[in-house]
Amino acid sequence: MKFFTIFTALLIAIVSVNAVAPDADSACRCPNNCSHKNGSSCKFFQDGNVLDGSCGDGNGGLTCQV
Repeated sequence: MKFFTIFTALLIAIVSVNAVAPDADSACRCPNNCSHKNGSSCKFFQDGNVLDGSCGDGNGGLTCQV
């Protein structure tokens, strides 16, 4: 049981580091990415693809710009 708990915690940590947002705005805004600032790296899904970008001003707040 202890192994399962450690494995689960490690898996959650890995997934949260490589998380991909459902859209450009969510990639740089709260509640999941409140610590993002201008220039922070970000990822989001668009048309079934994962796009990499950086956070910048737009669309009423920070948004992931490719």
